[in-house]
Amino acid sequence: MRTLYHNIWIAAGLLVACGACNLVNVTDVEPVNKIFEENAITSVQKAQSVLYGTYGQLKGTEYLTYFGCDAALLGLTMKPGPSASSEQNYFNNDVDAEDYHVDQLYTASYKILNNAAHIIEKTEKLESDEPRKEEIVSEARFIRALSHFYLLRRYGQFFKQDSKYGIALRDVPLKEVKAEPRADVKSVYAHILADLAYAAEKGPQMTDSASKTRVAIYATRQAALALKAKVHLYNRQYAEAAAAAEAVIKSGKYALEASYADIFVKKIIGTKEVIFQLPFDDKQDRNNKAFMLRAYYLPSDYYAELMKTDKRYAAAIAVQSNGTFRNNKYNGSTFGGQSLTADTEYFLRLDEMYLILAEAKARLNLPDDALAALNAIRKRADMPEVTTTDKAALLEAIRLEKMLELGAESGEDWYDLVRYATEGDLKVSDYKPNVLNETRYILPLPIETVRLSNGVTEQNPGY
Repeated sequence: MRTLYHNIWIAAGLLVACGACNLVNVTDVEPVNKIFEENAITSVQKAQSVLYGTYGQLKGTEYLTYFGCDAALLGLTMKPGPSASSEQNYFNNDVDAEDYHVDQLYTASYKILNNAAHIIEKTEKLESDEPRKEEIVSEARFIRALSHFYLLRRYGQFFKQDSKYGIALRDVPLKEVKAEPRADVKSVYAHILADLAYAAEKGPQMTDSASKTRVAIYATRQAALALKAKVHLYNRQYAEAAAAAEAVIKSGKYALEASYADIFVKKIIGTKEVIFQLPFDDKQDRNNKAFMLRAYYLPSDYYAELMKTDKRYAAAIAVQSNGTFRNNKYNGSTFGGQSLTADTEYFLRLDEMYLILAEAKARLNLPDDALAALNAIRKRADMPEVTTTDKAALLEAIRLEKMLELGAESGEDWYDLVRYATEGDLKVSDYKPNVLNETRYILPLPIETVRLSNGVTEQNPGY
């Protein structure tokens, strides 16, 4: 059934143009009958085609590069490269509501959400008993959960569960031009977790980790469970986060690569550790990620110094002849032996599941379990085991390990700073001096989204 997915991204490249070309954000909306008149879902096959296009939207620069790299600039592991301009504002934690990326990523996410909502609404109504119908809905719900989560982390007070400053939820495709109010943070988390619970139960299964034909470029039940673990961690539901992460680890569908470098050498070919990622090849799916990570986003001096005594250093950092650093995870990217500027985005990997499990167990005051998960990653890296059972010291060791394992990729270090600060473990200003209060933990909503809403959409405090 899943062999169809080997051609998903070739189809996506063609179908995204028709599957998403008329979608717009909440401040520039066309009626739904116009948006989808060429994409009417009248069969499971039609639903599959629109789903291809929605996967294809994730390959845009927003999800491929900007979401992660902007967050890494806000945090500790990246700095602006030689071609950077507004990226400097992210590095300084001083981004305003008129910033291009602020608007671009917001708009792109709601395009994806509108398309996902269209798939879910129309596919559920199809009179069909084909098993693929339920899987299509589950994959669309995973994509909807992923996009809501990325929006919440960037624009909503994800760290404050009782906050009214969540994001606008997209349950159904917009049917008229109107501004949408923001849901509170608690409601956003509940919505995301409901989508992931469905996807984890109804989605397609990942093939066995030993299979040479396995692919991680579509939303499986295990991918939904992995994202669920991450969302629970952010929502301070540590027992649930631990249970979901442990279920992924014990599923038998994935395994840690023999060496850290193998993750980035294999990319999408024969990987056994990646749970969900974006594809690329030398024809249909070329992109400029490798170029952008040497022109606009570089490994920070802090990150290079942190990695200096770690055995993952050579896999993570390339030192140029002039002494400057490049991100070796994406430097000299190849596909089938051909050098490319294209590369992938690793949304979810097994190593992160171990670190989520470690943090959740530490916060649940189960240090032995936390150490077992943490040291599984340390062992793969050929680094000495952590032995402390002091809660504060153990949590800090886990945070640092996450930077060593996931640094200069998707900005996890920034979100960890915010989460740890919210738990009272540290002060963000000790690491990023311009972040003096929680108003800079998130970015502003796009200025036009607020202005054109006539008071319906409230801006974040401090902007």
